[in-house]
Amino acid sequence: MSVQRKKIIISEIKYWKQNKLLPEHYCDFLITLYAQGEEVQEGKVPDAVLVKEKKSFTRKLVLILLVGLLAGSSMFIFARYPVVTLSSAAGVTLLFLLSTFRISKLAPFLYIVSSFLLLMMSLKLWLLFFEGQTMLLIGLLMLNCVLWLYAGKLLKLLYFTISGSVGLLLIIGFLLITY
Repeated sequence: MSVQRKKIIISEIKYWKQNKLLPEHYCDFLITLYAQGEEVQEGKVPDAVLVKEKKSFTRKLVLILLVGLLAGSSMFIFARYPVVTLSSAAGVTLLFLLSTFRISKLAPFLYIVSSFLLLMMSLKLWLLFFEGQTMLLIGLLMLNCVLWLYAGKLLKLLYFTISGSVGLLLIIGFLLITY
């Protein structure tokens, strides 16, 4: 069990003890059990453990952002190899989406990078096969916004709901102004 989780559980048990939600000797037993017999000081978690967890989180986040940036930018830099770049971006997107089950702390970042990769793949496909057909581009952008809106509702992520809604409103506003 991680140190952070133990800290949360122990502080919750102390809250129960303070507010007399459980008998005091039960709370003492549970605190000793979760502290594994060590002396529990108020709010103290070894600083080295917290720094190590923070560094690990930061490294993983930077790695995710770099891989996403490389996959997204490669689609437009290496224009001669569209199949390779699109398939690598699709593979990275799928890998990120499957990784959300294992890395729950980084799931929001994985979702965001995956959604941007999906948007860039849509734009690259439009540039390759349908350049000049504005209505198809608008349709692809609306499809991305609808996917963001659906993901926001399904996963209860406010930022996806807002971005999907705002994107749809902007596209509809653009259509009303231009046509």
